[in-house]
Amino acid sequence: MSQINANMSTLLPPVTAIRMVWALTGKFSDNEESKITATLTEAILKSIQERADKDEREREYVSSAVAAMYATLRTLDIIHKGRELNFKENEKLREAYLDSVRENLEFGKKFDHFIRSLPAITIGGAGGVTLAEAFGISGVMLWALTLALGAAGYIVNLGIVRSMRKRKQMLYVIQDYERSLYYDQYVTRVSVTLSSLYLDLDRIHKTVFGESYPVDREIKSIIEDILKGVRPTFCRYVHKHMREKKIKPELWTICETGKEEATKKCPYWEKI
Repeated sequence: MSQINANMSTLLPPVTAIRMVWALTGKFSDNEESKITATLTEAILKSIQERADKDEREREYVSSAVAAMYATLRTLDIIHKGRELNFKENEKLREAYLDSVRENLEFGKKFDHFIRSLPAITIGGAGGVTLAEAFGISGVMLWALTLALGAAGYIVNLGIVRSMRKRKQMLYVIQDYERSLYYDQYVTRVSVTLSSLYLDLDRIHKTVFGESYPVDREIKSIIEDILKGVRPTFCRYVHKHMREKKIKPELWTICETGKEEATKKCPYWEKI
């Protein structure tokens, strides 16, 4: 970065302001460390404002910059609330799917019970006969039929239980995937908002000091560095494989973390 001179703010460089706004979003979090970071950042920002009062240009610049920062923070709050709403709606949707899984499991139990009780079901109303009696089944034949029906009910119920277990696991994988998509969308919107803030701060700096505050690389790259630690780390093929329904619960950890040394062990890696 170029050496700072009289035509640059010494208190609040635009990139520093962007980092501070991102830190201030910790106020929206339930995480105590994030909240503490936001509180400390706010205290630092107030200190900068107090120090800026000693210089006319710094006061003018910092005052306008802080106003822009808090306006952006309000926008980020709206974006954060939108993300939380997406999470809640996704959770409700998955809960509805899980209800259908529970219903199928309950059906399996009822079917098993029904099949086992078939020979003893009474037909013909009060004083009627059982199905076994109606078909003349008794003794060893009745015992064998009861055993066969019991086995059939058990097998059907077991099949439903296994199928629903796999479906339930896959529902959790899909929910995790969709939440990560919402989170990635959130980070992208944050990136766009911070980029817009930088342009505002750069304009304010030019107005007050007569020139832009120098940076050593593109602002997009700087913002991506700020946010890269919170972006999802999917495998590069996760979206393709999710569409193709190749992803299974046992593979999801590899897909989600995106570690190349692990993803290369995926059975589908070489088949791309």
